[in-house]
Amino acid sequence: MNDKTKSYILAWLSKADNDLKNAKLVFAAGDEAPPYDTICFHCQQAVEKYLKAFLVYHDISFPYSHNLSDLAAACIQVDKSFASIQREAETLTPYAVEIRYPDDFYMPTEEEAKEAYETASKIREFVLARMDEDLHT
Repeated sequence: MNDKTKSYILAWLSKADNDLKNAKLVFAAGDEAPPYDTICFHCQQAVEKYLKAFLVYHDISFPYSHNLSDLAAACIQVDKSFASIQREAETLTPYAVEIRYPDDFYMPTEEEAKEAYETASKIREFVLARMDEDLHT
């Protein structure tokens, strides 16, 4: 892989890690009722970026989509083991767009936010385990 591609992958991973860090920071802020919708949104964004980093790693173009099931399906074309996380990833898809606007406003519970964070963290490790170690941030 050339340096430009490696830098691009590292940028995707860095942005994904920042989304996951933001989710963790909001949990740790100590608010009585933290914005669980924000936590879930950042978890969805993190997983979207981890999957896209994997696709870039394999020189696979991906659709402009927030649908994590579709992105996982693209990853499955390269590595069949992604089938094991496809359903979990899909649980985060609604947090991409629907949750951000008042027309379809939904406030996730604390439990849902914790599950979203655990899912995103698990998928992070899953994706990184399938890439060169020098790409781990």
